[in-house]
Amino acid sequence: MRKNQVLVGVVLLVVAFLAVGCAKPPQPDIDAAKAALAAVEQAEAAKYAPDALDRVNQAMNAVNAELQAQEAKFALFRSYTKTKQLIADTMKAADEAKLAAADGKEKAKNEAQAAIDGVKAAIDGAKNLVAELEKCRRKPKDFKKDMEDMKGKVDGFNVTDLEGMFAREDYLGAKAQADSLKGQIDMVVADMQAAKTKIKC
Repeated sequence: MRKNQVLVGVVLLVVAFLAVGCAKPPQPDIDAAKAALAAVEQAEAAKYAPDALDRVNQAMNAVNAELQAQEAKFALFRSYTKTKQLIADTMKAADEAKLAAADGKEKAKNEAQAAIDGVKAAIDGAKNLVAELEKCRRKPKDFKKDMEDMKGKVDGFNVTDLEGMFAREDYLGAKAQADSLKGQIDMVVADMQAAKTKIKC
């Protein structure tokens, strides 16, 4: 009888040890972390908050490394306590990355709008300068041809493509193209101002 009680006690201890030792990966938490990473990517963090996205990826890599480390152990010795903490770190990094992406996108939007407005103002200034040159009384022999060339360039400047990119929320592309166009306009304006000075208009 006493021998049977000892045997039952040993069996219960072994069952309890197995229950504790045979820990399973926290799959719902892992799935939540993966979903959080996907949400960060969907928020265009790669464009607007690349550093924050990098931190999320590093945190997720740490989770995966810890999972692999536990899988390499005998089942009785696996523990996912550290994994859960790393997942919590990943979730926190993902929340921060989503906020950073939203802020970055808003900043890019404002900068793109400012750049487009700058191009519009530059085009208006160039058109005014064309009008001034056309009113000049003193017009040298080759001035008419040069004036036609400059006027043609100014007439070709427009913000249609820029506004299309802005409407598609390609704010970084819109700003880059706006900056490039502004540079072209500035060069033509500089030529017209030099011409105006030369003919003493």
